[in-house]
Amino acid sequence: MCMYSTVSMSAAERMMLAEDCRKEAEGEKRRRRGVKKIVNEAYKELPYSVQQWAKDLLPNVMFYIKEKRGKYRAYCGACGERVELSHARSARVIECPDCAKAVVLKSGMKNPNGYGFWKACAYIERIPEGWMQRLFIARKYIEFRGEKISAHYSFDEEERDVLLSGKGGESYFRFHENSMSTGSWIAGPGREHGMGWTGWRICQLGLKTYPTGLEDLFRGSRYAYSAIAEAVRLADVNPFDYLYDYEREPKLEMISKLGLAGLLQEYCCEKGWGFEDARDRIRRIKNLKDLGIDSMDELENCRGMGIYDLIARKEIKRWDIDWSVYPIALEFIKTLNGRSGEDFSFTFISRERLFKYYLTQQSFYGMTDFIKDYIDDYIPDCIALGLNLKDTAICAPKNLKTAHRWSANEVKVQKTQVYDAMIEAIYTALHPLVEWRDDKFEIVMPKTSREIVEEGARQNHCVGRYCERVAHGESVILFVRRIEEPEKEFYTLEIKKDMKRCDVVQCRGYGNAAMTDEIQGFLEKYKRWFNRRPLKGYDGDQVMARYYKAVHKRNGRYISNFDGKTEFVIGEWMSVDTNGDPDAVAVKGIHLASLEFAQDFGNRWKDVAILEIETNIHDVVVPDAKDQVRTSRLRVLREVPMDEMGEWGKAHSRAAA
Repeated sequence: MCMYSTVSMSAAERMMLAEDCRKEAEGEKRRRRGVKKIVNEAYKELPYSVQQWAKDLLPNVMFYIKEKRGKYRAYCGACGERVELSHARSARVIECPDCAKAVVLKSGMKNPNGYGFWKACAYIERIPEGWMQRLFIARKYIEFRGEKISAHYSFDEEERDVLLSGKGGESYFRFHENSMSTGSWIAGPGREHGMGWTGWRICQLGLKTYPTGLEDLFRGSRYAYSAIAEAVRLADVNPFDYLYDYEREPKLEMISKLGLAGLLQEYCCEKGWGFEDARDRIRRIKNLKDLGIDSMDELENCRGMGIYDLIARKEIKRWDIDWSVYPIALEFIKTLNGRSGEDFSFTFISRERLFKYYLTQQSFYGMTDFIKDYIDDYIPDCIALGLNLKDTAICAPKNLKTAHRWSANEVKVQKTQVYDAMIEAIYTALHPLVEWRDDKFEIVMPKTSREIVEEGARQNHCVGRYCERVAHGESVILFVRRIEEPEKEFYTLEIKKDMKRCDVVQCRGYGNAAMTDEIQGFLEKYKRWFNRRPLKGYDGDQVMARYYKAVHKRNGRYISNFDGKTEFVIGEWMSVDTNGDPDAVAVKGIHLASLEFAQDFGNRWKDVAILEIETNIHDVVVPDAKDQVRTSRLRVLREVPMDEMGEWGKAHSRAAA
């Protein structure tokens, strides 16, 4: 890089600058040409000792053929002998009974022609200007035909890298073989295998490095005191990548010399966005205490751990737990940290106590499902229900699955209670027309959203989500019960809203089980009764629901809180415009709600009055907020007397007096 500034320079100085830059560029070109010449002049064949070393990295195979149960005929790729096995499973590693070498089992029936392995390797050699690294794929194909087994090897060199001595980072060059000219090498990394997300180059893989003579290769150089030999022994690092980062990343040297193979593997070998955080955490390590390692014995036990294992271990060291559950605790904290962060905690239960609670729930839950259900579902449900989480029975129930099912059911009930007035109106209008029994079964109609939601929860199907459809008269939900067990769930029936003819949409048992022949026979009898019964003046377009509204009572007049002008008159119908959009939080129309909501809404008014309202269910819109409804047409039935509203009514009667 030129050292001159272009500010206030004379013509002569500018000429000198241009000449220096030209010389520097020419020097860089000569250097690159020299490196390329070195790469192309290197001998082609890998040394015999390197090839033998690479062969030893590749596993041996034993092919087996099942003759009968408990008897397998097997052929060892290490010694070529036939042996007998009593058990065999593909991919298992066993010891050959004949030569005692480790072999990988493969089915001879599923792999009739043989099987292959490969390994990415690196070999470093000294050159006058520095070092050259040769990256190659060692392949082994074990051919299996009949009872003959033989191994074939190949060594495909894909990349040559050069690291010049006494230079900075720009001294690292990559070369790959020219596909147009065999034996000729050109600048750039090795060829890409695969496509898209699956693509890879050999320099990006974990590499096994030929270990012999590494100390001698770097003696007297700037890398003489690096831990490169230890690093390639501990992990599958790319040697030149390690040396390139030698002075830039001092943490590499520390973790290599301490023998922390897990950290080294994560930092040097694992690629992708998920490992960037791990590398950043490793960079921030100052000493072993940051990792929770306080002695040489602990260091020995932690050599293979990654950064997330060490973070979890540091936390659980302080816990009072039995050693036998230590591995489970480690995995639990790693999973918890991965989902919710290391600083995640509840005020009502510590992370240690949460783990101990998990141990009591292992028979019901896997670890991931437990953490998800507890953190994401059960606790938010308890908060929504206003439960006291400091109570052990609430924050650590005896059976979380049962408690979670109950809490989810209660939350769903609360969300659907806004439909209760409409569902009750539907029940009043329809139950005489749809309920029926014979001598063994009966059909009953639910009166509230709670009954529908609990039916879905207990029957393990989705009818709990039908409350809105039932409330608007779009669907009719009925329960099939045994006469002898009227309170126990049996089958859930849905029919279309047409009251003139029975049209069954579906009838499901527990877990959406299909109807038995017995239930089908009962429904045939039910249809015959349904289609012949009298309608008794039923009008499906006039189904009236009752709601409540809090208003201001001033001089005997009922005035809306919304605008302070609109007046409600007992016995009179009134209409307003509504946009009818249920996806909106606030919908145009007149606000109606349950008695409890109306009481809470007007609780602080000194002149509050609660009106009982009736409206047609077909005029009602339930906004997305689901704590009230809006209607376009209503009639005021009466003012609810204070003495009908219990303690709330007494308190407001005293306030008015």
